[in-house]
Amino acid sequence: MRLRRRFPGLLLVLLAACGPVVRVDVRVPAPAPVPAAAPALRPSPVSMDLACFAHPQIDVWERRLRSERPLWVTTQHALARGAAYLPRLRDVFAEDGLPSSLALLPVIESGFGTDAGSASGCRGLWQLKASTARRFGLVVNRRRDERLEPDLATRAAARYLALLHAHYRDWPLALAAYNVGEGRVDRARGREPGASFWQLADNRRLPRASRDYVARFLALVRVVDGADDC
Repeated sequence: MRLRRRFPGLLLVLLAACGPVVRVDVRVPAPAPVPAAAPALRPSPVSMDLACFAHPQIDVWERRLRSERPLWVTTQHALARGAAYLPRLRDVFAEDGLPSSLALLPVIESGFGTDAGSASGCRGLWQLKASTARRFGLVVNRRRDERLEPDLATRAAARYLALLHAHYRDWPLALAAYNVGEGRVDRARGREPGASFWQLADNRRLPRASRDYVARFLALVRVVDGADDC
């Protein structure tokens, strides 16, 4: 008997009872299959901490920010002007799934001057050109210039930076394109396909000002936001 062979102890207990023997289903259900371990996921480049980028030029600018008094004073003044805006700006980037440290970019772009302008026609915290501002939904005309409205301009800048990162899949290249334009960066990459931003800068495919812009910003993020988790 199958029951006798598999569970002799249980059969004796049942026979010793006063009631009739009842067939008991003692089949053990097969164990549920164990799902295969999910492959380790790499951190999304979009959510990567910008303070974790490493390059000698970033180190150079970090030392300069910490040791050159005029540069540090200028940076501190910009941060003081931006203190009222930074929490909201960080929220805008975080809501869009972007590094909140991008909110520090106006330190370099405009010194956090809401009405800052340039000879090339860029305006506001984010120094957007009129064509770029309109491209991302801002009103720019004789009666209204939404580049001068911090919240609206920040949302447009966030959309622009998100688009640049989606195109280049690399923050240094995206930042360079924000600085000198997508066309300039695309032409540089066309001459050296697969080259990193730093290689393009070292080989003079991009202007030195672009290299300094990216390195200075990433150094600023290190100094202000820290790199303890890298």
